[in-house]
Amino acid sequence: MIEQYLNSLLGTFIAHPYIILFVGLLFAGETFLLPAIYFALDGKLHLSYIVAIAMSATMIADIFWYYVGAHMKNRFARKIVVGRIQRAIEKLSGTYARQGDKVLFFSKFVYGTRTAAQILSGLQLLPLRKYLSINFLGIFSLLISMVILAYSIDATVGSVVSIVHNVEVAFLIFVILLVSAHFAFGSHFKKIWFQ
Repeated sequence: MIEQYLNSLLGTFIAHPYIILFVGLLFAGETFLLPAIYFALDGKLHLSYIVAIAMSATMIADIFWYYVGAHMKNRFARKIVVGRIQRAIEKLSGTYARQGDKVLFFSKFVYGTRTAAQILSGLQLLPLRKYLSINFLGIFSLLISMVILAYSIDATVGSVVSIVHNVEVAFLIFVILLVSAHFAFGSHFKKIWFQ
């Protein structure tokens, strides 16, 4: 029974990878984006579709959190904004009050602040048009930097493939460099923002 379900799920993923990617990005964020970019480099998925899906799913998720912030006084918002998100909002609110536009843009690059920045944008009643513009630029910048990093690594590893004989090394290097850059960038901004 479980084996049939897993085979069915795998079959659905193989038949409709972009739908699975959209749902995954909507609920899990960049965790689904890394393998998708790898599959694009490998030729199994189209990069332009991945970028379009990532932009759409991230904007939808972010707008949801913006509206949660705009309506924080209702019971629904109080129930879902707990734990790590609530602590990030508390730490980030002072900096957001002074530099909201920068925090919103760079929150895409700083792990653990993206959702808090969306909620704070709603709480501060940042005009929707301005919010959408800054948020779009932040998402687009993150995606472009990830794609450039992936292709740079692929080109570098591609020249070494005759020695290595393993394309998965490119993906591993990509993940390590991206996580390291994300951590370093995040640490820098968290020091500034959470003072």
